[in-house]
Amino acid sequence: MNPSILESAGVTAVAAVDEVAGRYRTVRIGNHTARLLLAKNPAGWQEALSMIDKDAAGVVISVNGQVPDGEDLSWLWDVRFEHFEQTQVVAAGERGTDLAVRLGYAGVEHTLVHDTVAAIESCPPGHVEVIANYTAFLQLNRRVS
Repeated sequence: MNPSILESAGVTAVAAVDEVAGRYRTVRIGNHTARLLLAKNPAGWQEALSMIDKDAAGVVISVNGQVPDGEDLSWLWDVRFEHFEQTQVVAAGERGTDLAVRLGYAGVEHTLVHDTVAAIESCPPGHVEVIANYTAFLQLNRRVS
């Protein structure tokens, strides 16, 4: 079989995936289609950030600091947030203020809306990318289910 046909079929199949083992999900919230991505450590955050659609109406980054997440958020400084140019970025979550400080040092223009659903709704209508750590992701999934 022709390799380019296989590659095209593979790309089509991956594009159709709506949910992956609870770590990736697409949901409808008001006027937004939100792709929810779970990131649990700096390497996972880098990977999730590399998947962000640069043409999205907005990016919501939600961080909590509960025991399952690790209460020490110093890892935020190990994540490269510097690659948002034209996209609206919203810091959210229980530790959204800590995240907002990190985004500020990265030179990322952003707003702060602690409630993740409200943060999504604050973005222009359309596709919104949401990256959240463990408990922020769980809380958001419960609210939108």
